[in-house]
Amino acid sequence: EPGQNQGGGETRRKSRAPLVIGILALFLIAGALGFYVSSRFINPQAENTGGVKATLKLEPFLVNLADEGEANFVKATISLGLAAEPEGETWNDVTVAAVRDSVISLLSSKKAEQILTPQGKDTLRKEVRSKVNSLSPDLNVLEVYIVDFVVQL
Repeated sequence: EPGQNQGGGETRRKSRAPLVIGILALFLIAGALGFYVSSRFINPQAENTGGVKATLKLEPFLVNLADEGEANFVKATISLGLAAEPEGETWNDVTVAAVRDSVISLLSSKKAEQILTPQGKDTLRKEVRSKVNSLSPDLNVLEVYIVDFVVQL
């Protein structure tokens, strides 16, 4: 009878081995899947910034908004993500003035409700990128980063 208990114990240990290996494999797969999902979907900007080689920080903007009958304003700091480091005359005083002027015109044409939502900020980014690239194609703006953004209502 003592020999039978040992045999039964060995059988039990053998039946647990595939279960333990299966659980470990599941944890490994779940970890890899979690890493993939978090890097791909939770922070998609990380993938989009692959082409950005330099950033140019613009001085903060303080602009009255286009809300009728209300004195609302926005304070925003914007950085431009560029495809390459600007060279020589690409980023001179005239270019800076033109870029700032276009951003101020764009911001002052907006109502608070248009820029308070995430979709509104995305639209603003696209419009800034389009305006700057039309003013100075040599800058080749790929991304617009809103670094600081406050709307006073």
